[in-house]
Amino acid sequence: MKKTYLILVAVLLGLTSCEKYLDRKNLDSFDDANFWISENNMRLFAQGAYTTYFTGYGSGYTWGNYFTGGAWSDEYSSSAIWTQNTATSGNGWSFTNVRRHNLMIDRADKMPVSEEAKKHWRGVGRFFRAMEYSDLAITFGDVPWFDKEVLPSEVEISFKERDPLPFVATKIMEDFLYAAENVRVNDGAFQVNRDVVLAFMSRHLLYFGTYLKYHNIDQAVSTTMLEKAKWAADQLITSGKYLVADDYRALFSSADLTGNKEVIFFRQYEAAKATHALLSYNNNEPQTGTTLKMVETYLSSDGLPIKQSPVYNYSSDNGLRLYPAQYANRDPRMAATLVDTVRIQGAHNAYSTTGIACWKFLAYGANSTDLIYQGSTNVTDAPVIRFGEVLLNYAEASAELGQFNQADADKTINKLRNRSIKKNNQGNFLPKLPPMTIVGDRVFANGVEINDPDRDPSVPQLIWEIRRERTVELIFEGFRKRDLKRWKKYEYLKTIEANGPTTLGRGAYIDLSVFNASTRSRIVAAVKFYYPTPGETNKGFIYNLHDANMRRDWQSGNSYYERQYLNAIPLDQIKLYSDLGYVLAQNPGWDTVN
Repeated sequence: MKKTYLILVAVLLGLTSCEKYLDRKNLDSFDDANFWISENNMRLFAQGAYTTYFTGYGSGYTWGNYFTGGAWSDEYSSSAIWTQNTATSGNGWSFTNVRRHNLMIDRADKMPVSEEAKKHWRGVGRFFRAMEYSDLAITFGDVPWFDKEVLPSEVEISFKERDPLPFVATKIMEDFLYAAENVRVNDGAFQVNRDVVLAFMSRHLLYFGTYLKYHNIDQAVSTTMLEKAKWAADQLITSGKYLVADDYRALFSSADLTGNKEVIFFRQYEAAKATHALLSYNNNEPQTGTTLKMVETYLSSDGLPIKQSPVYNYSSDNGLRLYPAQYANRDPRMAATLVDTVRIQGAHNAYSTTGIACWKFLAYGANSTDLIYQGSTNVTDAPVIRFGEVLLNYAEASAELGQFNQADADKTINKLRNRSIKKNNQGNFLPKLPPMTIVGDRVFANGVEINDPDRDPSVPQLIWEIRRERTVELIFEGFRKRDLKRWKKYEYLKTIEANGPTTLGRGAYIDLSVFNASTRSRIVAAVKFYYPTPGETNKGFIYNLHDANMRRDWQSGNSYYERQYLNAIPLDQIKLYSDLGYVLAQNPGWDTVN
């Protein structure tokens, strides 16, 4: 103790006698004055944003945006209810990253490098700012736009009011355009380049274009967003660099995506460096199940909806079809996405809560004993953004602009349908869907006009079929809830039922008599069923939402429900503004705590 005390005294004495010496800048560390001296330093600074926007499959045991880690939607049988209370803090309201990107944009001008290099790094900074503001605007709608580093003394700027969404969306578009014009075509492996910018530009401007349209906010800005989304996607389509990969499932389950012509940007994983747990969650563990609604969304192999298709012959059993039989003669992407047998609690360890399991992210031949398929040691690469999505972004933007024609169908959706897919990568190739044929705003397959009995009557036929294509192509990739949000279709998430469970509340239709008595006993003890045929207790649908408290309602025009399209501004931020004499408006419907 005495020795420690003497050392402490010596340090304190040293601090008082060497004040001028300690005021000098360190020669072996960085500060703002000496950091921005090279592209390597700028690249190091930029790297800090990569895991924020290119999450992939996450890290360790944390989720990315894929599989059941994505936001709950109608892809999964979820008992999640609408947010009930106004957030007191947090809730995504943070501008730390905005400040970071503004600093990067400003410091790019101060680097002693060529004008081309300055434009490139300014473009990367504006790309990241567009990405951050896209997330903020998707979450909150109107947000304050900051286009420069705000100093602590600039209180009025720090506490400015929220800018309208059309203004913010336009600024986001301008950032993407600048980045598309100035970011390098190639800046090395795993670095942001022009193609990455264009791909994300097509994604986010499609979002804002449709959100502004369907929420009836600003039709003129909506049109501009859609035009630029289509333009960005077209740049990638006409470049000739990218192709649709035949092996759909391998896009999500490969140890190395290098050289895959469909992948525009991916996150690389490697043992002992960066690993994830998605394969483990998709391999030998229980999973939140896929809904019957999603199963019935896939077209029949003749290109027609199941209730219209003579191949599927829905009327032969009126939907009371055992799950394995539903698998036959369908869009081959279904076979590449969903397991072909029922996985049910009580009979299987790796069960699905609906009996319908996903294997889209599961490597071919994965087992439960190899360490790379267990825990958080998974090393499959994650496709951060891929050409298949870009094709769908183009198709939807074109259709929303009233411009979609046969040429557009051929260069987008029909390329996706032309994949050669084997079920579980075994046996013969499955039959491809016939090409989508367009006559005006009508859609045909093999000369038959599509007339889906389940189509939402408020959605035009062409838009409905393009949305279907998007649903099945991008299933479990984290898009669905945001898609329903921008289309203003949260009503699809309603699970309150009138005459038996909805297809969103049902899972697989199974025959309990095929299991032995012991297994059947375990199943019945663990799983709830809906038996649609009176007196028939051997055949039924797995029914997760049997408890009324587990179901969601939706009432159009009701502020409690409509407010769910945007997050609440946290109450502590509103109070902070108010205490300092400023105003931060709350989002509609969140004006009270409950």
